Amino acid sequence: MKRNSGFSLVELMVALVIGLIIILGAGQLFLTVFQTNRQVETLSEKQAAVNFAVETLLRDIRRADWSKTSPAPGEGSSSVFEVTVPNRDECSGGDNVEKVYSLASRTVDNTSKYYLQVSCGGGVDQEIVGGIAENGFNVTPVGDYGVLVTLMLVPTDAANGGQDSLVFHAVNRTAAVTP
Repeated sequence: MKRNSGFSLVELMVALVIGLIIILGAGQLFLTVFQTNRQVETLSEKQAAVNFAVETLLRDIRRADWSKTSPAPGEGSSSVFEVTVPNRDECSGGDNVEKVYSLASRTVDNTSKYYLQVSCGGGVDQEIVGGIAENGFNVTPVGDYGVLVTLMLVPTDAANGGQDSLVFHAVNRTAAVTP
């Protein structure tokens, strides 16, 4: 009779190789999930920032005194958008306040970073959203009571080189329904 004394060296080596392959596969899966999660978080933050900028612009366009808006209907497109809106304790000043939306830049790591800003009466500049491309903010009057707003964002994936742009049409509801 032959006695079993355990596993042979070949069996141990095969078991170690199989275990190593399983561990490497699990590690690769973990890294992939981690990278995907990071990309989703970045995209979510970008989407929330752009959503805030769009909502801010829409709110002011909808409640603006349309006779004091620049660019005025019939004018060409502009990278500066001026509206006069009722003051709801957003800015210092009287009952109405003039807001100016434009691109501004700051230098970070020897490169210019562009962001959309709003200036209230009294010279208070407030950053709304960053990550805007150079010349990436444009407002074009449409009809008598609307504007077409274009925001071009800095590409997140330099390899693809594609630029994300957001184009939306906003209408001043008060001016549109008032005879």
